[in-house]
Amino acid sequence: MDFVLLFSVILAAVVAANILARHVSFIPAPFFLIAIGLVLSLVPVYQNFQLVPSTFTLGIIAPLLFNEAQNSSRGWIGRSITNILSMAVGLVLVTVLVVGTGLHALYVLLPLSLCYALLAIVSPTDASAVNSIFVANPIAEEQAGTLKNESLFNDAAGIVIFDMALGAYISGSFSLNHALVLFLWEFLGGLLFGALLGTIIVSIRLALIRYNDDTPLIMVLISLMTPFVVYLLAEQLALSGILAVVAAGLVQGSERDKLRLTSSRMQMVTSNVWEILSGALTGTVFVLLGLSLPEVTRALHISDKSNITVLVLIGIGILVYLAKGVLRLLWTRFLIKRRNRSEHIWRDSLIMALSGANGTITLSLAFSIPNTVNGHAFALRGTMIFLAAVVILVSLIMPTIFVPIILPSQNDTQPRYQWVRRMIQTAIRDLSGEKEHPAEAQIVIESLQQQLVLDATPNRRLQRQLISDSHQVELKAVHQLRVDGKITADEEQYYGRFLQLNNFTADEKIWKNVWLRIRFSLHMGTQYRDLSQAQEAFLTAPIALEEVYWRQQFEEHGEDILPIEQAGFDAVMAFLKTKKGNAVETNLVRRFYRTRHRRIHAKDVDSDIVYQMFMRAFHAEYELIQSAMASGQIEPDLAQRLQRRISIDEMTYLENVDAYNG
Repeated sequence: MDFVLLFSVILAAVVAANILARHVSFIPAPFFLIAIGLVLSLVPVYQNFQLVPSTFTLGIIAPLLFNEAQNSSRGWIGRSITNILSMAVGLVLVTVLVVGTGLHALYVLLPLSLCYALLAIVSPTDASAVNSIFVANPIAEEQAGTLKNESLFNDAAGIVIFDMALGAYISGSFSLNHALVLFLWEFLGGLLFGALLGTIIVSIRLALIRYNDDTPLIMVLISLMTPFVVYLLAEQLALSGILAVVAAGLVQGSERDKLRLTSSRMQMVTSNVWEILSGALTGTVFVLLGLSLPEVTRALHISDKSNITVLVLIGIGILVYLAKGVLRLLWTRFLIKRRNRSEHIWRDSLIMALSGANGTITLSLAFSIPNTVNGHAFALRGTMIFLAAVVILVSLIMPTIFVPIILPSQNDTQPRYQWVRRMIQTAIRDLSGEKEHPAEAQIVIESLQQQLVLDATPNRRLQRQLISDSHQVELKAVHQLRVDGKITADEEQYYGRFLQLNNFTADEKIWKNVWLRIRFSLHMGTQYRDLSQAQEAFLTAPIALEEVYWRQQFEEHGEDILPIEQAGFDAVMAFLKTKKGNAVETNLVRRFYRTRHRRIHAKDVDSDIVYQMFMRAFHAEYELIQSAMASGQIEPDLAQRLQRRISIDEMTYLENVDAYNG
């Protein structure tokens, strides 16, 4: 129960942090997540929270790296394998030796083997942290690809070196031959085992597809189980579970290349599930980091018996980060082959050096340091964990501050939002001229106008004021009908009650919705003396029942509501045309009145024609994007994102087709 509660709290924290990051975009989401984790650590029940490294690696790191690997371009990795291995193995090894030796000279209380172990902890970059930085600070594709794929492979190098250094400290001896054999067994063995197991799982999935057993439930569950099964089996064989998971993920990604457009629904569902899971797990990592920081400080005070202060340790942590950053800068400047020539090589190398953030693996390895060594309390454990935590935080802060300063300003001449509006407006214009099926076209137009509203944020106060003003305009128009002798006093009175209730509905508050459902259900049940009619009325949205309710009210008095509503509707439409300054709010109010007008006139719609109108609208949007890309107005990347949006809109319509036919 406690674990379920903690997990629920963490997921709520992930949601809150991502909302904050959307509104304060210059601060990366990890900082909000860490801050929320720190706040949670103040809650008494979580004050002694301790991260279990094995559970953390299996439950969070393994699926995250698996997803990163299956989404990586195998072609890109093949072309850049020398750069990836250079940074994932060579740079990690050199950093451990060079910076570790320097750290021992600076802080002699920390034995050389433990200095190497600490550098093995903080050398691997983290895919989740790197990607989180990219969201706020986009960098060149080649640089991003190198950093992303480096983080897939350097984890294993860091883990193996960490195990060897810690083993040397505990045993007091070190064998180069044994270390080399161990490295090759864990590194290469993990890759080969993961690739083999991944191939078997992919073969099973392809067989299920051939026999039409590729339902989303079956395929998604197999995909979700894969990283856990691969990791556990690899660890049982003393291989690198992390590298085995990465290799299995790369093989898994090759399955999509084979499937192409077959089993499309399964691929889409799987992709969406992994996207959500990956986002939740990534957020969980940083919440746990914030939650663990107080424990890091407590571990420092409990275990460290030296007189060194926290401020000095923070300084040492910053120096470690800067030293390994200088090595990354020189390595990426002189030892990385670039496919694309750049006039700003030093600037690009500095960006790559700054963007090598630490996170999940570093945190996991730090907490895996044993509490006791050879039967005695490990006095330096707290110091090493604290130094690792300092490096993690500094590695997240530095790129956030300096990468936007170093990168040239990016003037977005093709804002996606503007093209989305143009796309939707093109579809609306295309349907506005429909004469043969105006009611069906109007349903689609209203849906498209709702998209425009959702892509902006309406001012609810202005919207309510517009509804109130429109209400007064319609009342005046109806009163003028009474003055001109076109309607009776009773008709004006009943229509006034209709408008009052209509204005009540437009407010869209939950309690009003419930009250209207009760009122309409009682009316229908009483009129038809049928309990099923009352039940159906209660389960139907009030706005869909209003026209039925009021047509019946007028008919009971031998009167006709339709010409009165037509006059009021025309007056409101003319009034709203004058409100051009508040486009979003005006569209919302206009859509409400148009929906009421169509429904109250009981214009039956043909679902097949509605379908055709939707397809026509989507086709108009596609044509606009294709024309813009052909003329060079937008880049292929933006065109792909816009076309993906249209495809998602199509699928959403097909999944909810009945909702658009009433």
